[in-house]
Amino acid sequence: SRTRRDARRGAAERALYQATLVMRGTGPAGALDGYLKPPQNGKFMKLFLGGAVELASQRQENRLKVKEEYYSFRDRSTLTYVAWPLILLYLNKQRKVRIDAGIPHTGVSLVTIFPVLVQFYWVWMLYFYAALALRENVLVANGSSIRKWWINHHYYSMGMCLVVLTMDVQSDACLNYMSRFLVFTALQGVVMLVQNRYQRFRMYTRVAMGKASPMDVAGGEMGGNAGQLKVLYPLLFGLQVMQVYFGASVLVSVALEHGWIDDKHDALILAFLELVEGPHKRLGKGAPRDLDITEFFREWQAPCAGALFIVMGAGN
Repeated sequence: SRTRRDARRGAAERALYQATLVMRGTGPAGALDGYLKPPQNGKFMKLFLGGAVELASQRQENRLKVKEEYYSFRDRSTLTYVAWPLILLYLNKQRKVRIDAGIPHTGVSLVTIFPVLVQFYWVWMLYFYAALALRENVLVANGSSIRKWWINHHYYSMGMCLVVLTMDVQSDACLNYMSRFLVFTALQGVVMLVQNRYQRFRMYTRVAMGKASPMDVAGGEMGGNAGQLKVLYPLLFGLQVMQVYFGASVLVSVALEHGWIDDKHDALILAFLELVEGPHKRLGKGAPRDLDITEFFREWQAPCAGALFIVMGAGN
């Protein structure tokens, strides 16, 4: 009958309207989404943007654009993340050759400009981690299930960059820490390349199968995911163990240099350092002595950076 046809037509139109709302990202509630209270900005976002800026978007297409831009930023940055430490490691080796050969390094030379290149590298790393933290906070506000630790991990990384930027770039403590960190970041960058390329396609598959949300993102430089590639397990765990190992080696080097370790521990400590950097000369000034607080705060950056490295490795 005509009444039944009109009822079916009305039901079909309502279903089509609801489907249109979903496709536009406003959901079945339609205009009611505008009345939902947006999530409050965290302390980090308030520090940079204040509390009045709304991070969440009502349209699904806009949220997905934020996610794709986050991926694009990671892709662009990963090449720099790998190349820069490799270049600095090579230049540092050439710098040592010139110093050992007694080549004069007055004016503009590799020896004189190398500290400037190192400082630029740390400034870029600070920008990289801050940009990741900002983008990830926006993604969380728009429905991404990023574990809080991985965002905090980038806060700690920013703090470490600030600490190292205050070091005397030509000091032994800075050069020892820098060489370990450059090796670690180069290896970490290789893992990031694998994460960015393969984990993303795997995440798209999981979203299509309904096993993940459309706003979920693939793991970053040290983060794992459910259903990730099996080859990433040894790579990620290996990097995390190396991170703790390098952090501990920095602390031990500082303690040995200042004579804060007594003789009965020297054999074990020297064996540990030889694993890290080969035959090691005792740098301590005289006999072992108590910790001098004044001396510690003059060179606090290296032990602080080493401790942060251990915290991040254990947390990862």
